[in-house]
This record gives sequence, structure tokens and C-alpha cells, in this order.
Amino acid sequence: MRAQSHERVRRMLDLLPEEQREIIVLRHYANLSFKEIAQITNCSINTALGRMRYGLINLRKMMIEKQIVL
Repeated sequence: MRAQSHERVRRMLDLLPEEQREIIVLRHYANLSFKEIAQITNCSINTALGRMRYGLINLRKMMIEKQIVL
């Protein structure tokens, strides 16, 4: 069950724009701070936060459209 959930999340992440996917992966899988993410991606902290926000919004939309419950 857990493996299926992880696979669904991976597939949905692949559908996100690269910039949003990169921020989400660095934050949730690499456990980096937004300051570290901003340095790595060469953007401001506010830009990193915005990309995270829009990435999560897009993931939620996908979950609603595909009726996915994790």
C-alpha cells in the first residue's frame, strides 16, 4: 500500500514543471532549508517559496482530478 502511494506521488511529481518539482524534491526528500534550496537553485528564498507553493497547489489539483487519496 505504501509503495503504491510513493509511486503515485513520483508519477505526479514528474508531471510538474521542472522548477516546481526540483524545489519539492529538495525540500521533502533532501530535507533542505529554503535558504539552502535558494542557494542551490540560484534564486531568492521568496522565489523558492513561491515555486513550492505552486507545486503543492498543482499536486493537489492532480489528486482531485484523478481522485487520488494517499
